Amino acid sequence: MLRRFTNRFLAALAVTLAAIVLAPIGARSQQDPAPATPVTTAPVSPEISAPANQVTAGGELEKVTVTGYLIPRVGGGPQPVFTMDKDFIGKQSDQTINDVLNRYPGGLSQQNAMTFAGNSNSPASSAFGLRSLPAGDTLVLIDGYRFPSYPIPINSAFNFVDINSIPLAAVERIEILKDGGSATYGSDAVAGVVNVITKDNYNGADIVNYFGISQRGDFEVYHGSLTAGVADKPIFGGKFSVVTAFDFYSQSPIESVDRWYAYGDRSKLSPNYPNQAVAFFPANGTFTGNNSGNTYSVKLGTTGPNITGNDFVTTPPGGTAPSQQTFVPVDEQLAARETRYGGIVNANYEPTDWLKFYDRFIIQRNEENTVTPNQGFSAGDGIVIPANNPFNPFGEALTPDGQLEREFGPWSTDVIIRTLRNIVGGTVQLPHDWFIDGNFLYGESDSTQYVYNAINKSRLQQALDGTLPGFQGVFFNPFTDQNLNIHPNQQFYNALRTEQVQNNRTDIVQWTLKAGGTVYELPSGPLTVAGGFEYRSESLIQGNDINSEFNNITSADFAGHLLSARRYIKSLYGEVDLPLAGEKWSWPGLRNLDVVFSERYDNYSDFGDAEKPKIAVRYKPFDDLTFRGTYAEGFIAPTLGELFASPLQFQQTILDPTNGQTYNILLQNGGNPNLKPQTSYGYYLEAIWTPGSGDENSWWHWAKGFTGYIDWYQIDVRNEIGTIAAQTLVGAPGAFPGTVIRGGNGLVQEVIANYQNLGDVRTDGIDFGASYLTKEYDWGKLDFELNATYIYKFSRKRLEGNADGTASFQVLQEDDSLGFGGPDFKMVTSLFYSKHVCGNDNFRTGFTLNYIDSQADGLTNFHGTLPAVDAGLTNGFIHEIGSWTTVDWQISYEFGAPPEVTPESPRPGYDKDGKRIIGEKAISPKPEGTRWNWRTLLANTTVTFGINNIADTRPPLQVAAGPTNFFQGFDTTTTTPIQRYFYFQIEKKF
Repeated sequence: MLRRFTNRFLAALAVTLAAIVLAPIGARSQQDPAPATPVTTAPVSPEISAPANQVTAGGELEKVTVTGYLIPRVGGGPQPVFTMDKDFIGKQSDQTINDVLNRYPGGLSQQNAMTFAGNSNSPASSAFGLRSLPAGDTLVLIDGYRFPSYPIPINSAFNFVDINSIPLAAVERIEILKDGGSATYGSDAVAGVVNVITKDNYNGADIVNYFGISQRGDFEVYHGSLTAGVADKPIFGGKFSVVTAFDFYSQSPIESVDRWYAYGDRSKLSPNYPNQAVAFFPANGTFTGNNSGNTYSVKLGTTGPNITGNDFVTTPPGGTAPSQQTFVPVDEQLAARETRYGGIVNANYEPTDWLKFYDRFIIQRNEENTVTPNQGFSAGDGIVIPANNPFNPFGEALTPDGQLEREFGPWSTDVIIRTLRNIVGGTVQLPHDWFIDGNFLYGESDSTQYVYNAINKSRLQQALDGTLPGFQGVFFNPFTDQNLNIHPNQQFYNALRTEQVQNNRTDIVQWTLKAGGTVYELPSGPLTVAGGFEYRSESLIQGNDINSEFNNITSADFAGHLLSARRYIKSLYGEVDLPLAGEKWSWPGLRNLDVVFSERYDNYSDFGDAEKPKIAVRYKPFDDLTFRGTYAEGFIAPTLGELFASPLQFQQTILDPTNGQTYNILLQNGGNPNLKPQTSYGYYLEAIWTPGSGDENSWWHWAKGFTGYIDWYQIDVRNEIGTIAAQTLVGAPGAFPGTVIRGGNGLVQEVIANYQNLGDVRTDGIDFGASYLTKEYDWGKLDFELNATYIYKFSRKRLEGNADGTASFQVLQEDDSLGFGGPDFKMVTSLFYSKHVCGNDNFRTGFTLNYIDSQADGLTNFHGTLPAVDAGLTNGFIHEIGSWTTVDWQISYEFGAPPEVTPESPRPGYDKDGKRIIGEKAISPKPEGTRWNWRTLLANTTVTFGINNIADTRPPLQVAAGPTNFFQGFDTTTTTPIQRYFYFQIEKKF
């Protein structure tokens, strides 16, 4: 592949040289090019907004490195980049990067602080993905470089960057590359790239204090930040600048008992879905006789201490046990208590005009405290209630199918994550805009997770047997209704309680050397080339307590021997930017035409190599009309967990088609060292119209300030890595031999579903939007913005089981909704009014509308193509999650700087009243008044008040539990339970 990379790159250079030779050097444009002026766009635009290009002291735009390019540039180019700037962030008053990115319709927060808010598989984190593809298909960068992965991967396999480990105070803007970026950045950049740009040049200080609270008195958020910076010429020469930012965030929890739709009988919202469970296991417990095969369900209200057969509902083999689930408020949280603090230090030193040294340091500490129901024990734990247990009235050993143990108290989870990354390097600026840049990057993320109130498995079995040391002859009673808040086994608590502990770490080490610059000044613009080399290592190190490691905890979170692995990656990449038309060589109908060719080669120590190209074209027939098109190939390397993870165990609910019973089984996922990387092929087309932007005298000058865009994309991901659903394996066991293990009673005990390359995914969609920023008239000005994404096709070709017991690849169409992929339509639009008042003050108010379309619930039969999945549908229904519309309102007032108080300048020899004077008074009159007044104290202070979800709209019902939702009753990836929310913010700049 390295030879292929070299051949392609040399071919690109050959085409470039041919263009130089054949270019009509003598051609002249029919009009002189306009001088370079600062770009003025709407706050959010598919082009690069103004903050992306810094204005120098001379009034010229400084070149900056834009996402998708290797060479710093001015303004937009062929790469489709969407920018979210500080003005956009301020209008929404979002307090985390997760909330800011969720305002972008083309993306979705697929793992956040409200997903599994209790005992989460990746607690205190947020993972963001583009194009309804998994978060691992989107690359997240900070200042153009990689960030350490979150140390607790989802299911110990799926890596992602916790976007909330980036302090919001440090952010200058966020750039989103809307197509594939593997040719520049390597693995993971299939759906796109999110690049968070931190503050680099800042003079002065900025203090922000924010407080918000829901209408119901919970979800209190305090967010405070301090940003300060200085740029100066030190006494030892050269130029020096430093920016520091400190950020503190605190969030209180939301209890499920305070949101009626998040627990209890779902029939209040939909009569087709009554009695949805609030946890995996019932509080009254079910048990299977090891000899008879009967199912014994504890009757509601059973207290003991005397237990008889009359306290059970007995169901013979093949029968259906009655549902007795009740809905008692439990200690469960919809949002956890979180605390985060951290910051950045960005420093630059330029001893000469051609040499620059820099350091980029970022650090943050996150902590989350939460509770969730104690999951008790089940058949997967290997627990047996012996026949001689005096509370067992059936004379045979019993295997628990699953029972909560609320009497022990809820699981209490405390997780702490410490993340840092530092880049130190230098840049040499050479003639003809050439540069050489080298840097070293080190980053790591460490986590410590405690789960209290777990149950020691071996000691529980001893207590059931009556042999627990110190309690010989005393037996544990598992046959009571745990909803009743009684404590029949109180004497065992201290002996059986234990804690789970997990210590994880990820790190990244990277050396980078790259160079580039102008090869030839064509009449159409500079021909530039760039290339680079990277050497990177990544590791994932996991460790747990001794009981968890040896599976001695019931319903354990991180049981078994965990993973420790490291990989090494060597990369070579290049880029050619060829301007075919523009500047001195342009005509009406051909104002600009440029092409960027990129290619990258990566060699991985654990699975092989990958080499991916990309070509991007920009065509401007007129100054205010732009077309872009790209073709990008990409890849996603198998994660260390997907390759090497030890088998992990989960509790899973299935419907057994052999007997019609619904019960919990043990699901086991493990690594597969034979996995191949996922590959992708992406296509992108875009049109942008900015009338009047290039010519003040054009017919469209009246519409200056308007921007409209529409784009189309298609992404085809092949060799998708995943696991087959337990319900599919149980429904078609003959198609996947050895994956379903049944016990002597005929019930499924375990399902083995290791990671494998399952098939392909294809998504097609359209982004569109518009913005209009008027001039300021006497009545003020308006700022309108709309951004939307419509995914009109989402299909998945996967290995599935057939009714005849065979396996084959089937295409699963989800035309109208995407199920776990997210909604097919999402829109965010805002309208703000502002006006300068009282001189320099600025008043602003506006509304933001958020719309999320309907989508399929967690279980779908994919238009009837999967009979095995049909078996798991609740009551045979396929539920559709309704649409969700919310409206936010904000009002703010900014106090401008007071006018300078200066003395009047009378005529020489006269005072201000016109009287002739002599002496010093005529030469140096005193200032009139003092500067220290209330206007001075309030100068550059902004006061903001807002209400989110002013209609108090609750999230729509979700009835199925799935990989990103427990039993909260709403979709935690697209909606929140906060409802009406009030906030106040004050910001002071110095």
